[in-house]
Amino acid sequence: MQRPRSAAAELRTPGGRARLFALLALVFLAVAVVGYVTTPTQPVLTVDEEPPENNTLVAVQGYQDGGKALELTPDGEVAWEYTEPDDVFDLELVNESTVQVSTATTVPDSECPEPYASDGYDGCVRNALQHVDTGTNDVVWEYAWYDVEKHEHELHDADRYVVDGEARYAMADMGNDRVFAVDHDGNVLWEWYATDDYERPDGMGPEGDWTHVNDVDRIEPGVFQISLRNFDTVAELHVGNDSVDIEPVVGPNDFHADDEGELYEQHNPDRLADGSLIVADSEHDRIVEFGPDGDVVWQVGGSATFDWPRDGDRLPDGDTLVADSYNDRVVEVTPDGEVVWAVEVGNLVYEVDRVTTPASASDGSAPGPSATQGEFSSAMTDANVVSEYLAFGIAVSKYVLPYAVAEQLYWLLGALFSLLLAGVERYRASSRSLPLPSR
Repeated sequence: MQRPRSAAAELRTPGGRARLFALLALVFLAVAVVGYVTTPTQPVLTVDEEPPENNTLVAVQGYQDGGKALELTPDGEVAWEYTEPDDVFDLELVNESTVQVSTATTVPDSECPEPYASDGYDGCVRNALQHVDTGTNDVVWEYAWYDVEKHEHELHDADRYVVDGEARYAMADMGNDRVFAVDHDGNVLWEWYATDDYERPDGMGPEGDWTHVNDVDRIEPGVFQISLRNFDTVAELHVGNDSVDIEPVVGPNDFHADDEGELYEQHNPDRLADGSLIVADSEHDRIVEFGPDGDVVWQVGGSATFDWPRDGDRLPDGDTLVADSYNDRVVEVTPDGEVVWAVEVGNLVYEVDRVTTPASASDGSAPGPSATQGEFSSAMTDANVVSEYLAFGIAVSKYVLPYAVAEQLYWLLGALFSLLLAGVERYRASSRSLPLPSR
């Protein structure tokens, strides 16, 4: 009589290992299903140590045309939502009942004007700067234009400012490597093309992602700060009566510098009152502040804290409000880097803005203190390489998978890998059981 095999002996056989890996696959899959089913509806308040006094505006880009504009209460509840555009990149309060949003929406070729209807691209993009009534969600004013496609051709930022009592709107036109301003009637007041001062790289056509200009702010009359993301450079445009001159502020001022520089594909630079500059240094996973002399005076983040942050606003109390993009959340950190308020919003947060009352158009950015004016302590914490790549894999998967499914990617990959190993071991077991060929 043959003795039954022990568990250890069973695992030494291909058939035993096949059954074990199949069981592991079921366990991983079950965990993924439970995680999917129990995923809470966004937004979710995750840190509430020091809740803000006012609401927070949030621009959500969306991984798969899931963009929207939100107003969140200090409790993380949705006070207002606008979901009409495919993508929302920037927003600011115009008055107590109107929000300005920078949007991009894909349009089918049948609705695109020429030459975009027959340019060989699948559809076109309609970029629109809109004023939305928060009571009705009606668009009460807009300035719009079409471009070849949404990817790398969107309106990422606009800045409303006032001259002699009249509203003006400066916009970053990424698809045309242009920054320009219009009045409320849509008349172009001035414009600057990157080709005025830079030479496009050889082999890059007019629709290539060259400057990726993604931000514009008026910092004083006649001076506009812009972000040339693919130059790793923040610069100023000096607008005269008949000319626009550019002056670099931080960065190499050249296309595609490497990641060893001071900035690496930055977003949303803001000038503080004393001339300091706070920037979302996205690929370095940090918010960094440069003092008036250009030296780094404060930084917060690192890959263990932020994942591709794309906005950092200094608040009046010295805290910094952050759009932690690939972590899909809004975060408020203190001058020493402690997270005191956080809301998981989901779907690729792009920009955040704390609501102030009354709303007003102002030059520059934040009224809060700079690091050179207060007691600030840098706080940087980096994750290990494996964690960084796993987090990046989840973020990228959200562009092709449903959001809640992508959140369970670790477990799904574990199930898939276990099934693969089970198949290999099952094949080995069946190969051993085959009869030997006769001589």
